Amino acid sequence: MSQSNEVLEPRLVAVDSYYLSVINDRIQDISNDAESLAMALSAISTDDDASRGVIVAIRSALLANSELATILSEQMDGLILLPELEVTDHE
Repeated sequence: MSQSNEVLEPRLVAVDSYYLSVINDRIQDISNDAESLAMALSAISTDDDASRGVIVAIRSALLANSELATILSEQMDGLILLPELEVTDHE
């Protein structure tokens, strides 16, 4: 989606809870992958201060992205669990 949230008009859309679950699974995959990569970077040992700094920065960014993906997944869980609504056509 290339549009900014400030440009979008609020509207109701029909989304299947199964589709939201599939998206949520992908978000969880991203979180797990980022965390695994961050942990893998912990195994790298170097005596060079600059290299250590780069590793720490990348590891921190990966852990932050993992945390953000976890928060997004929790928000998706909330959407998935919303009660079903019936929409009637007013035409």
